[in-house]
Amino acid sequence: MRALLLRYITFSVLSGYTFGQDNTELEKLYISDQSARQTQPINWEELREEDEARREHVLSILRNGDIQSARDYFHAAMIFQHGNSPEDIRLAHSFATIAATLDSSLENVNWLKAATWDRLLLNFDQPQWFGTQFVRDGDGNLTLYKMQPDVISDEQRTAWSVPTVSESLQLLEQRNNRN
Repeated sequence: MRALLLRYITFSVLSGYTFGQDNTELEKLYISDQSARQTQPINWEELREEDEARREHVLSILRNGDIQSARDYFHAAMIFQHGNSPEDIRLAHSFATIAATLDSSLENVNWLKAATWDRLLLNFDQPQWFGTQFVRDGDGNLTLYKMQPDVISDEQRTAWSVPTVSESLQLLEQRNNRN
């Protein structure tokens, strides 16, 4: 089913489909997705259920042909980025790539494209390229998920609005010291 949706998306983009106004319903789902991650402490089981409901809602919007603008694809990508399956992350990366293709100046769109790629690699237990994904170690501290050295330069990371590896490590140290 999701493979069929991915083909539909690709066909829509490549066929010169006219992209319209931002979808306000999708924007509300995005805001809900982001707000749910600001509440502390997070009830992870409840959040997983809410995330699944949001992803299903996005799919129904997609089926209706109502994901049209770069911002719509960005919002859909962020919602699917919080999925747990490789299929969810593949869709997130596809949505992010389409959003970046439609409007590369959209804030955080290149970062999201990098993050979804890294998340997909993490899902397949492969080293990430950009350094956007973190995991908890045995002591509960965040650590940078394993990386493939020298695939992406710090200049490329900066161009994609991704922190350099040293910046990410500094942020991790600060965050872990707060906890």
